Amino acid sequence: MTDLSSKDSDNNAMTDMARDLIEAKMDAARQPQNLTHLLKIGCFHMELVPNKNIDVEATFKEVIADLHAKFGDKILEIDIKGLQSEQNGVMHG
Repeated sequence: MTDLSSKDSDNNAMTDMARDLIEAKMDAARQPQNLTHLLKIGCFHMELVPNKNIDVEATFKEVIADLHAKFGDKILEIDIKGLQSEQNGVMHG
């Protein structure tokens, strides 16, 4: 037979764990989200993690200007030859 004090102790422990879990989730929700900024042009892919020292818009504009200066309009081209051969391949169904 279990005495009442051990049941109270178990209930208190469960209550404490639930409170700690809820507090941890609330603290995490209050923290700023660290999402990345993504720049994709043709086959070029760049991600920036935002912080107070990076001007994302200016950085992306500089990168786009640099890519265009080096590669011209070719930077906008995408090689779809591989995609066409996949589509003409075996039909599934």
